[in-house]
Amino acid sequence: ASWDWQSQVPEGYTATYDGIEVFEGHYTYNNEKYVPSWGGSMFEALMPGLVLQEKELGQNALGLNNQKHVDIQIEYAKEELGYPAWGLSPAATPEDYSEFGATPLGMDGYSAEGAIVTPHASFLALEYAPKEVYKNLKTLKDYGTYGKYGFYDSVNVLTGEVTEAYLALDQGMSMVAIANYLEDGIIKDYFHEDDIGEKPEDLLIEENFSIK
Repeated sequence: ASWDWQSQVPEGYTATYDGIEVFEGHYTYNNEKYVPSWGGSMFEALMPGLVLQEKELGQNALGLNNQKHVDIQIEYAKEELGYPAWGLSPAATPEDYSEFGATPLGMDGYSAEGAIVTPHASFLALEYAPKEVYKNLKTLKDYGTYGKYGFYDSVNVLTGEVTEAYLALDQGMSMVAIANYLEDGIIKDYFHEDDIGEKPEDLLIEENFSIK
């Protein structure tokens, strides 16, 4: 709470894991508790879960928090901003490349101005909200966002302007998310076969965020 540059003063409690004392803190948006990312983007919250078994092992921590980020992203874009589609994350624009996010989800939240929505944010949410993702991608496709090599990187959902570019990072995240969803976490399982994926498993299981 002493870090007064944050967008909210976090609430929570102190916990000890393996002799290490940490503060389990959270923000609140519309009575929903969550641990923020830096800017509130889908990329920041959900990209690690493409290779780490956060949903499976961190049911009281990272996996639960990922679900909260997806739910709030959808609510913020559709209810507060009034966008016809959701998915706020850094993306290419017709001018350049910029950061976008659901502002309340960030410690120093990115702006959602410009109505820029990126399809890769939907794919990242696939294992947490598959029906909503399917509907959202259909809406985005109606904007003419689907090209020869898949979805273009972004669209302004108010003007309909499409950024006709493909970013390897965003295409890669989308493909890994699809593979995990269709093949029961195959990329995550492969990563956890290595020591670097296996070592944090106990902590993923043990940790309890203050967001339940």
